[in-house]
Amino acid sequence: MYFAYPRTTATAALYVHRVGRPASSFLAAVPDYATRWSAAARARFGDPPGFARYSRTPDSPQVAVSWYDTARYCNWLSEQGGIPKEQWVYPEVIDADHGIELPRDYLHRTGYRLPTEAEWEFAARAGTTTSRHFGDDDSLLPQYAWYDGNTNRERMYPVGRLLPNQWSFYGMLGNAWEWTFDRRRPYPADGRVTEDVEDSALQVSNDVARTRRGGSFAYEWFTARSAHRGDVTYFPNQIRDNVGFRVARTMP
Repeated sequence: MYFAYPRTTATAALYVHRVGRPASSFLAAVPDYATRWSAAARARFGDPPGFARYSRTPDSPQVAVSWYDTARYCNWLSEQGGIPKEQWVYPEVIDADHGIELPRDYLHRTGYRLPTEAEWEFAARAGTTTSRHFGDDDSLLPQYAWYDGNTNRERMYPVGRLLPNQWSFYGMLGNAWEWTFDRRRPYPADGRVTEDVEDSALQVSNDVARTRRGGSFAYEWFTARSAHRGDVTYFPNQIRDNVGFRVARTMP
C-alpha cells in the first residue's frame, strides 16, 4: 500500500514525504485507557504512576507510561491472545535500564506492538491529504480533538467523547500524545519514497529518542495535525503526564 502525505513543522511549512507500507496491519480504534491498562499492570509488571490529576476517569487515556511499559503491555496482550512467543515483537525480558534489541523481522511478526509512524499517520489521515482528516479549517478542531483551546490544559477526557475520523478512529488528534514504534529520524531531504520496513538499527537505547504523534490536551492547535511529529527529546525510559499509546498488529 502506497500513500503520500505532507509533513509539517510548527510553522506549518509543508513538505511531501512518500512512504510505502507493504504489509497489512491492524490499529486499535481508540487509545488504550486506564481500566484495561490496570488489568495488565496488576497481572504482569506493576503499575506506573497514573497522574490522576490529569487522567481522572477509568476510560481516559492511560498516560505516564514509558516506551518500554507499552512493550511489556503488548507482550501481555500477545500472551493473553495465545500468540506464540516466536511471534512476539518484543523480547520477553525488557530491561528499561539497559535497553532491548528487537528481532530483525519485527514488522512481520504478528504479536501486538506500537504502530509505526507511517501506520499511525495513515490511520490519522483516513485517506486525506489535508492537514487534518476533516480538512484545513481550524475552527472544526474542537469537534474532534481535546487540546489547550478546549481544555485549559487542565485534564484529559474519556476516549470516544468527540467525533471519529472517516475510518472510525477516535482520538487520533489531541487528548494524549501516542508513542509510536520508530526511533526519531529526519525524513529524507531528497523527497524519495521510503519503505515502512524494519529499521536496521535494532537496539533500543535510552540515548536515542523514539517517536510520538497526535498532540495532547496540554498542547497548542498546531500540534494536533496528522503530520506533526512532536519534539526530538522523547526517550524510551521517560514517562510524561500527557503521553499514552494505542496498539497495532501485523495481520497473519
